[in-house]
Amino acid sequence: MPSPDTLRRAKNVIRTSLKMGDRVDIADDMVLVGGEYDLDSLDILLIVTNIEKEFGFKINEASMNKSAFGNLSSLADYIDSCMANASASQVQG
Repeated sequence: MPSPDTLRRAKNVIRTSLKMGDRVDIADDMVLVGGEYDLDSLDILLIVTNIEKEFGFKINEASMNKSAFGNLSSLADYIDSCMANASASQVQG
């Protein structure tokens, strides 16, 4: 389960990336690929770029798979995992 802060920030990234506006309610289980908004590859690229800016880390393409974009909650889980890995790398480095 993603942290509430990560989930909130991920929703803001989705809203901004898809130009949805602040009033659009986004459910935690909103399907990203194949759902109402059916993200294409350009949408995903934009979202990934905005996630990197918002959360301050680079996403390793090798670690990303389709399941990360299953729904908003899985994306937030993926972000939490990436942030934990980035923090661990900084401590070791």
